[in-house]
Amino acid sequence: MPDGPMPATTIPAPHSTPSAIRKSVSSDRIVIELAAPADLEALAELEQICFASDRIALRSWRRLLSSESASVIVVRQGDGSARLRGAAVLLRRRTSSVARLYSLAVAPAQRGQGLAGRLLEAALQQARADGAAVLRLETRVDNYSAQQLFRRHGFAALDRRSAYYEDGATALRFQRSLWDSGQATPALALNAPFYGQTLDFTCGPCALLMAMAALDGSIVLDRTAEIRLWREATTVFMAAGHGGCGPFGLALAAAKRGFAVSVYAPGGQAMFVDSVRDARKKDVIALVEADFRASLARTDALIVDAPLTPRRLIEHLHEGGVPLVLISLWRLHGEKGPHWVAVTGFDGQVFRILDPIVTAAPGADPGISVSVEEFKRMARYGRRRHTAAVIVSKGPHCGF
Repeated sequence: MPDGPMPATTIPAPHSTPSAIRKSVSSDRIVIELAAPADLEALAELEQICFASDRIALRSWRRLLSSESASVIVVRQGDGSARLRGAAVLLRRRTSSVARLYSLAVAPAQRGQGLAGRLLEAALQQARADGAAVLRLETRVDNYSAQQLFRRHGFAALDRRSAYYEDGATALRFQRSLWDSGQATPALALNAPFYGQTLDFTCGPCALLMAMAALDGSIVLDRTAEIRLWREATTVFMAAGHGGCGPFGLALAAAKRGFAVSVYAPGGQAMFVDSVRDARKKDVIALVEADFRASLARTDALIVDAPLTPRRLIEHLHEGGVPLVLISLWRLHGEKGPHWVAVTGFDGQVFRILDPIVTAAPGADPGISVSVEEFKRMARYGRRRHTAAVIVSKGPHCGF
């Protein structure tokens, strides 16, 4: 299916978004803007008065000011004074959707005026403008005021790093999603409840359960439904252990329950055979996939022999569909293997994903934030870079 014009939302070009930090003078005569090379000496001076150790050296400041992967944000007086009241350093690799707040400093004489919070908000805005989906940072485990600041701004503790600082102190790492629900286009997919997989091989059925529940409130999410769907949609064999589910089996299971489905999957050779050495198992996988495909062809399902592009995925969200996308576990969890997730929203910069393998704390948002570029990297699997997706939509018999 060719890409058509976007109905309302456009995809930002990677690394072409203008800076989110624009020079402006607030009512209290404070300017927050990106640093210039002329700020080199002032940044080094601020570092000296703010930190007793773990300081950024002058040559490092010079490198940061000229680096394409760094943004240095400063707070200065609106009267043009060269002295800085605060600074923050934001780092971002082109191959990652995770940005890092490397440093946040406010001059001792200027503390207690809310400048740290304003710098932090500026860093959050800049990280989104840079195409990041997550912002991480570190602070000393005994720096309670900094931890309170980060929690007030939506950060949650991630983990600890022992002996992280020069004096051997432990670092506490924080993380915040850059997903902005206030800018997300209304989509039925946002209604999806989270359901975590209870078995290693049921990510597909769990993603499908979440998608169907977003469209039909009568869908029951429990282990019986999870295993029933797996029995219907499994490809029988994988490299070892129990089999996983392919796009045609999942789509057929949804169609049998009255949902409308579209499948994006490659034609020709069957999926998931590259990781299987036994020729007989390869034949069984191919046979099962062909049977699923033939059964699906007898329904109203749309089968597209092409990758699902981010642009088309966003269109499906606009149209009321809930996309299930096959990804590589490596990009999210550092493991090799195919994995199904449900995509529930797009806010103009960031996709929101529900990953069945994730264990969320009680009351915490289980959603994962992924940038457009990271989505392109993760939505491919195996040596042949397979792509597959199933779009589940309301059908004439799905409870409505």
